[in-house]
Formats: sequence, structure tokens, C-alpha cells
Amino acid sequence: MFYKRYSQISYTFKIQVFFLLLIFFLFAFLQILNTKTMALTEESAFLPVFGKGKIKIRLYTDYFCGPCNHLETQIEGVLKALIEKDIITVTFIDVPFHKNSSMYVKYFLYALNEKKNLDYAFHVRTVLFNAAKEKIIDAPNLESYLKKNNIKIKPFDEKGIYQTFETYLNKEDKINATPSCVIVDGERKEVFKGTNDVLNALKRLL
Repeated sequence: MFYKRYSQISYTFKIQVFFLLLIFFLFAFLQILNTKTMALTEESAFLPVFGKGKIKIRLYTDYFCGPCNHLETQIEGVLKALIEKDIITVTFIDVPFHKNSSMYVKYFLYALNEKKNLDYAFHVRTVLFNAAKEKIIDAPNLESYLKKNNIKIKPFDEKGIYQTFETYLNKEDKINATPSCVIVDGERKEVFKGTNDVLNALKRLL
């Protein structure tokens, strides 16, 4: 009688322990999932992405690339018009093809972390292209140049952004030259290279 009663208690206890462990592991899994989701959301907030249109634009440039500088002066108005009409979502992906470009990429992200809007982004990019033309290649002088042009920076850990850029650059789009532009409209994806081809491709979207 005692053994039978003990077995029932033991069985009930095992069931309770099982459900407690199940609840614990479920809670732990949700916490991990929530942490990853928050990390992705935070990373997305730092990405240089503008607009809400269904057509995705990825613009690849290098601050020490002369044709890239020439292109940016021509496409600013086109991109603004496309974004205002909710036609595109554009991501600026600055690539470090030149040996000093990585520092410029970093400061562009730092500037957007301080203030993220499209007009400011274009202003920062113009200043950085001008700094590259003036051959500013060290951080203190670049920071001083940015400050002189009313650009403030707010540093953060940008490594996750670089990983996202690298995935686009080397895996998804396989870009090997600048300027380049990738246009994704639904399942259709096109790559345009060179100042004229990129400019004309963007104008067609209008």
C-alpha cells in the first residue's frame, strides 16, 4: 500500500518537474529569440537606409572614386524625388576599395548615428567626397574637417554593419567596381555599373 502510494507521488512529482523544466526552457528560448530580434532591430536602425518604396536600391560607392563623386552630384535630386514619391528604398553601401576608404565609411555611419535624415546624409557624403579630394587620410584631420563643416559624430560599434555590407557586396550582389547600383523590383534584380548607366537606370524609375 505504501509502495503504491509512493509510486503515485513519485509519478506526480516527475510530471510537475517535467512541466517546470519545459516552462524554463521555453522561457530561455524566448529570451534568446528576443535578444536576437532586438540586436537585428538595433543594427537596422544604424544602416544607412532611406525611403519606404517597394523597389530596393543598393548604391555602391567609394569616397576616393572620382566617377562616384561625379555620380553623387547628379543623382541626389533623382533619389530625393524617388524617395518622396515612395517609389524606392535606398541603401548607401560605401565600399573600401581604396586603402583609406574604411575610415571614411566609419565616419559616415558615425555622422548618421548622430542625426539620420536624407538631407543630412547627402551633406555628409558631399563633405566626405570633398575631404577625399583634398587627400585627408588621418582621423584627427578628418574629424576636424567634418566639424568645420557642421557635422557631428556619435561613435558606436559598427562591426555588425560591416558584416551586412560584406554580405551584400560579396555574396548577394558580387560587386567588384564602383560606382555600381543594384535595383531589386520584386523577383527582378538588375546591376548597373558606371556613372551614366546608374544615372539612367534611376531616372527610368521616375
